[in-house]
Amino acid sequence: MDQRTVAVVGGSGGLGTAICRRLAADGCALLIGYHRNREAAEALRAELRDSDAPVTVAAVDLRDAEAVERFLAGAGSDAYPLQAVVNATGPAIPLRPLVDVSPAQFRDIMESDVFGAFHLLTAAARRLPAGGALVQLLTTAVLRTLENDGMSGIPKTAIAGIVRQLAREIAADGKRINAVAPGVIDVGIVHSSFTADQTAQDVISLCLDRTPAPRLGQPEEVAATVAFLLSDDAAYVNGQLIGVDGGYSA
Repeated sequence: MDQRTVAVVGGSGGLGTAICRRLAADGCALLIGYHRNREAAEALRAELRDSDAPVTVAAVDLRDAEAVERFLAGAGSDAYPLQAVVNATGPAIPLRPLVDVSPAQFRDIMESDVFGAFHLLTAAARRLPAGGALVQLLTTAVLRTLENDGMSGIPKTAIAGIVRQLAREIAADGKRINAVAPGVIDVGIVHSSFTADQTAQDVISLCLDRTPAPRLGQPEEVAATVAFLLSDDAAYVNGQLIGVDGGYSA
């Protein structure tokens, strides 16, 4: 059994749920972090109640640095110490030309996404023990730019910079951080964007058209990559941005 706790922030979302299911199956204890959707987090905890290791939930607002510190301070136990953190959060984003994004929208998304990731990743890097690992979810738009997807790619590109910077600075303490950049995955924003408006539909369709693999990715495929990066098998993998995108970024 994997005697550790993994805190998965955004664990009640589409990709977060798949990640939690995979890590629970691997025997990890989980702390599922949510912002507003307590019902979904509690439902996932109930689903995983028969796991070998404990599963708990807690609210956290990543925009609040002190709230992040409290969240991490309550993670783990003597039997299952906190040894890994996954950031699977992402704000709702407008899929439209950058010139049509308002300053208020840009500011709100940058605060939620970039400042939130900064608060969580730096706090976790300070708190995790040697051997600890972090994984940040990004987007394939950080690997290949896509028209009208700026409010996904721009903040996540900034976060990719945080990942790479931390990778160099925490390695001497025996800690690692990597990122996973999903493409068009059959979950969450893909479905909501198809019904948003024509521009949003075109963004998703264009990404699919440029993806060599002739299908949507599955959330379990993203979860498997996260699980690998948190495992001892990836002990020499650090500072990497790994696309799970069917070859879109090739």
